[in-house]
Amino acid sequence: MTDMSITPRRAETRQRLMDGAMEVFAERGVLAASVEEICDRAGFTRGAFYSNFGSKNDLVLAMLEHDRDLSRAAVGQVAGSTLVQDVTAHPENLATYIGQAVRGILPHSRTGREWIMSVTEVRLYAAREPEIRAAYLAYRRASLADLLAGLVAIVESGGWEFAMPLDSVAEVVDTMYGSSILQALLLDPDGTDEERTHEALRPFVDLLAAIVRPAAAPQPKELEADVA
Repeated sequence: MTDMSITPRRAETRQRLMDGAMEVFAERGVLAASVEEICDRAGFTRGAFYSNFGSKNDLVLAMLEHDRDLSRAAVGQVAGSTLVQDVTAHPENLATYIGQAVRGILPHSRTGREWIMSVTEVRLYAAREPEIRAAYLAYRRASLADLLAGLVAIVESGGWEFAMPLDSVAEVVDTMYGSSILQALLLDPDGTDEERTHEALRPFVDLLAAIVRPAAAPQPKELEADVA
């Protein structure tokens, strides 16, 4: 949870350090990245770094928390948008609306080259670094839950439901999304073509649309037998 006592100036410093870290992680990986490189990229001294983060691992954890905040905010915007009303009015266009929801939840700032490379490197780092592994897994589960909540809101508003347990849907989303963003990076190495990036996500969207079905009608309650 973000410390409410953090001043705007300190928040800006932290953000610049996280932005600098994202660039360095994307280029060199988390393990090879040094605090000095991150400070140089952000334009700060080591003192500024250590007054905000106790270690590189603390910085990584702060970056995960920040990304989760972005995810939650994006899902909230999609759930509060006209998409829900659009799906309700035109449920036959569900696949189109799922695609729009994915675009809203995963804006270009979170599908560009640096973001894709840095989150991939952080995932590899978490596999090697026991100190952050549990926190990374918790972040991953929470982020998937956020994405799934947005998708469920869209699907259910059109009178549909996922045709498999939501835990299984989450696994599909995790696998397909990870594969799709890496494919986007291969198709667009510079990460500057937003349309190409979202085109790479099309199989992901198509699969989501393929695993929904009309929602089952609520079963009427059995009439209680009259007692004489």
